[in-house]
Amino acid sequence: MARNVGEDGTKVWNLQNSGLLKSPAGSGNRGATTAIAWIIRPDDAEEGLVFGTDDGYLSVWRQERADSFIEISCERLVGGPDGDEISGIAYDASSGQLGVVQRSESVHRFIIDPSMRPIVVRSVKIPRHWPQAVAFGQTGVRGPELWSFGREDGVIHVLNDEGKVLKSRMTGSVIGHAAINVKEDALIIDDVSQGVAVYKLSTTDRVKTFEVPCTTRKLRFVAFHDGNMP
Repeated sequence: MARNVGEDGTKVWNLQNSGLLKSPAGSGNRGATTAIAWIIRPDDAEEGLVFGTDDGYLSVWRQERADSFIEISCERLVGGPDGDEISGIAYDASSGQLGVVQRSESVHRFIIDPSMRPIVVRSVKIPRHWPQAVAFGQTGVRGPELWSFGREDGVIHVLNDEGKVLKSRMTGSVIGHAAINVKEDALIIDDVSQGVAVYKLSTTDRVKTFEVPCTTRKLRFVAFHDGNMP
């Protein structure tokens, strides 16, 4: 289990014995951890962890032994006019690609090489877009689509492997988080003011909302259970 512990850096526990695993020194010196994802490759027993911070640092760790991780890469990404914070990370195991978005306009696509180093494929800026989450969609001839979900603007942008925006969708919602299930042709979004919204991925039509009663607007993480509906 990996946990985002803010200014103390990222910590990893073994769920079987609740033991804290060893992590690289100094990980908390690059800002509070704001986004995180596992790197799991079907043809490789080694697992990795990638996380971003509010200062724009993107770090990749690889599990060295059963009880420890080593740092493979750490670089600072350039954000937009409103800051460098990394707000969302997604990893696609089938293509070995990594999607990263920053709070202000920046959308990045990397490929993870055999040593688990991120190699830049394309980085673009989308004016007046404030990404909150990122996910991979349908796979084309040259790789999967990259979906960037805007928070305050509530706009979804779908990008191809060259960083070109293929289509955009206004949701009219403040987006807190999002997840995609290509197999089920489904997209779920945390609609901060209402609850969890379910969309048809191929058409981006909203089909259902699971209301979550609350007195204040809060961001919620959303995910599919065992690859099925939320």
